[in-house]
Amino acid sequence: MKRRIVQHGSSSLTVTLPVKWVDKFNLKKGEEINIEETGDTLLVSTDKSVAISKKVVSTSDYGIFTKNNLSHLYQLGYDDIEITYEDSKTFEEIRERIPGCIGYEIIDQKANKVFIKSIATTLESEFDVLLRKSFLITNEMAANIIELLESKQYAKLKETRNMESLNNKFTDVCIRILNKKGYKIPRRTMQMYEIVKNIERIADEFKYVCDLLKDNNKPLDKKFLEYFKETVDYYLAFYHMFYKFDSKLKKKLYLGRKELVDKYQKEMEKTKGKESVFLHHLVNIIQKTYEGAGGYFALVL
Repeated sequence: MKRRIVQHGSSSLTVTLPVKWVDKFNLKKGEEINIEETGDTLLVSTDKSVAISKKVVSTSDYGIFTKNNLSHLYQLGYDDIEITYEDSKTFEEIRERIPGCIGYEIIDQKANKVFIKSIATTLESEFDVLLRKSFLITNEMAANIIELLESKQYAKLKETRNMESLNNKFTDVCIRILNKKGYKIPRRTMQMYEIVKNIERIADEFKYVCDLLKDNNKPLDKKFLEYFKETVDYYLAFYHMFYKFDSKLKKKLYLGRKELVDKYQKEMEKTKGKESVFLHHLVNIIQKTYEGAGGYFALVL
């Protein structure tokens, strides 16, 4: 959109702000906004979140309402939610998911109706911290799995798989912030969203590996353990490059994907049962890492 520069007095020039943008963030006279100069571009931003209205939900309108639906409302940025439900099982699903939605609390409950409110006020300013925690939890999951596979302590994989829920907490709140406020570089919000979603999906795949092997009654072939280490190494290249760009890591991520995927897929043709499913999860981790890295490359352009 274009705006005409208006002169006030002998030296002051002003530009009006778009009404839709002002209303979106509920900006008032006298409030401060941020202006950042980048070459021939002025970036105007606000520290305020999008003003999102209350959401009223009747579970009968959706056929079934699960804990994942509550996560979706959380990610979308709603601060006040009123849910009318038909059975106690639905309420138990909601109550079970509340601890995973950072800042959400059940503030009231009546007959077949529950009221949820966000009591968090500072999360929007902590996106970078929360994103790093998402990475670090995923890193720790990978390291724990390697250690347990090497030591053949398969039963302990049940504990490691639970770390995925903690990863969900942080990736969910990151998505919530992106929906409410956007990324600090507004035109790169979509790329950051892609990065966050793929971190969450990679953690899912590590969880699936735990589920697959937690009841293993025979040692995993050393060859497959090495495949897993290769996969984790590929993922960690993405993590390290995200926080410190390295052209060698970029090359590894771009060129290494096809080599690893081709190798694992050929191996899948020769295997069956758990080993084949295991390789399938490794391919998924490689693909999700590559997609996340693609979001990063677009982010920094």
